[in-house]
Amino acid sequence: MSFDDLRGKTALVTGSSRGIGAGLADALEHAGARVLRHGPPAHAELVGPGSDVILADLSSEAGVETLSDAVKARVDRLDVLVNNAGVEIPQRLATLSERELRTVLDVNLVAPMLLARSLLPLLRASTGGSIVNITSIHDDVPVAGNLAYMSSKAGLAGATRTMALELAPLGIRVNCLAPGAIETDMAREAIETMGRDKFESWIPLGRVGTVDDVVAPLLFLASDASRYVTGTRLLVDGGYSLALLRYGLLE
Repeated sequence: MSFDDLRGKTALVTGSSRGIGAGLADALEHAGARVLRHGPPAHAELVGPGSDVILADLSSEAGVETLSDAVKARVDRLDVLVNNAGVEIPQRLATLSERELRTVLDVNLVAPMLLARSLLPLLRASTGGSIVNITSIHDDVPVAGNLAYMSSKAGLAGATRTMALELAPLGIRVNCLAPGAIETDMAREAIETMGRDKFESWIPLGRVGTVDDVVAPLLFLASDASRYVTGTRLLVDGGYSLALLRYGLLE
């Protein structure tokens, strides 16, 4: 069974206007799936025009409903839901505002659950629906100074396991994919600022990951090749999280 043959499948990738999300959407499309792409209104010029492009602000329930309604208007079945959209506002507890906390939690944790709930009828219409929640190595390994993001990703990992239990009787699998240090346009500046050589020394496989490194694991979880896999967390980090636990957490 080939994991890179998704012909006839339909998929939605949230936060697919750039970075990892754009790469995942491209890969699903290349594998033959019809891909609905999503981005926030501010990224309209990045995600581009087209009937399968949907703009919505996932920081509010109304925005989630806008996205859900648009998906329902376009397809009558959803085989793959990739909850990739996320925001990061690095702050420590002492300086974290309520607005910042709620924004991060709403986009990273609440929106994936609300969207899955709303799109459940379309996922049930599939012969084997798959939900893939994009978390992070930091859903398990904490780093000081990014409280809201760490909490949101840990919450999403927990939600993944619970949703897997609840949706298994419906034939819907739910897994999370947890990337480590992945080089995107946004991450590149931070990597260079902190020092690429440092990252390469911290990561056991000796290099910063690329979006292409995340593609095959996503296709596996999205496809029927993982038909007996649910409730799991697939790390794609070159061993980075092992090094963080061994050598001490970064400040």
